[in-house]
Amino acid sequence: MEAALLLGVMLVLLALGIPIAFSIGLSSALFILVTGLTKLVVIPQRIIVGADSFVFLAIPLFTLSGYLMESGGLSKRLVSFVEKACGNFPGSMGTITIICCTIFAALTGSGPATVAAIGGIMIPSMLKAGYSKETSAGIVAAGGALGPIVPPSVTMIIYGAALDLSIPDMFMASIIPGLFIALILIIVNTVQALKRGIKGSGIKYTSKEKWQAFYHAIGVLFLPVIILGGIYGGIFTPTEAAAVACVYTVILGIVYKELTIKSLIVALKKTVVTSAMVVTIIAVSNIFSFLLASAKIPQMIAEAVLPIVSTKNMYLLVLMLILFVVGCLMDTCPAILILGPILVPIGIELGVNPLHLGVIYCINLVVGFITPPFGINLFTAASTAGVTFAQVVKGILPYLIAAIACVMVLAYCEPLVTFLPNPVSYT
Repeated sequence: MEAALLLGVMLVLLALGIPIAFSIGLSSALFILVTGLTKLVVIPQRIIVGADSFVFLAIPLFTLSGYLMESGGLSKRLVSFVEKACGNFPGSMGTITIICCTIFAALTGSGPATVAAIGGIMIPSMLKAGYSKETSAGIVAAGGALGPIVPPSVTMIIYGAALDLSIPDMFMASIIPGLFIALILIIVNTVQALKRGIKGSGIKYTSKEKWQAFYHAIGVLFLPVIILGGIYGGIFTPTEAAAVACVYTVILGIVYKELTIKSLIVALKKTVVTSAMVVTIIAVSNIFSFLLASAKIPQMIAEAVLPIVSTKNMYLLVLMLILFVVGCLMDTCPAILILGPILVPIGIELGVNPLHLGVIYCINLVVGFITPPFGINLFTAASTAGVTFAQVVKGILPYLIAAIACVMVLAYCEPLVTFLPNPVSYT
């Protein structure tokens, strides 16, 4: 009854179009008034506690570094290098786009920022190469979904902090899945290009041109080495790495003479809007998690579900089906903070590796970035490419199917996720 009251009221408020943070807060307040479980003064207390975390400082900092790369012209240097290095073959422009999205994702951890930065440069190039507008937008949206998978990932920072899992371990565990999904997307693009007769650019670059492109992009390419090398080398924490990324990106923008005061202000404004939304949801969700734990709702749900979902493999299948639906309807942040405390303990009870479960949970939700009707990458790609939402959906379908298949493989092949973190622990 208590679970139905708390979750039911929140779902009704969400269905009425009330913002997620307010829906969580109002349902929590009503739950306290009806059940008398605690006092209302707990609400502001838990909001403050929820936001007061050193780990969460990484969210605005990594977000800012992404917007600085977008506005500071660093993405152009990256695209130029990959374009000259990857050669000339069927569907090369689509492949270059996916590779650029993968590298850019490793620098920013942001899906929409990756779509905007790489899409603005590569979509015109793909159109010249013979791609349709809808396919071009679909490729960019799919590539942008790698942002929250390839480390550093804001999604995994939220999951690790909320469910007490090592964030460096999650970053390490997500490297192989991120590269695996990128490889599958490249294969799908190549097959599609061969079917449609899309050839390469036809331009042959000399060794000198390739070297010059590498020289101009070396500062950008060195950033993931600094971020990930610093984290795994024990030099700094993920939060400190985010601060280093911001400072380094600003320095690069100044050195390359492409970061202006105006573009810096624009990046700061975008960061404030994006981060304020995420952190507010995190803070308010702390009330929700507290009430779930106090009323022992996760335990009650687990006791009801375990007899039905009695095996690890069955649990993973049900979890993926739930998260595929949730991911296309709800943002990753509330999906982790609301559903995580309910769904994750059941998997751990059934013997699922917590690290494997955490990475699969996040990747499942990230697929929602490119799943209709509310995939944020789809809207960003539509805006960047100047096409309708329906056209983007049509263009992304082959890549969406491939992404879902990849998640299924990763869910049932645990070593692909846990192989890298196993040799040494970063907890």
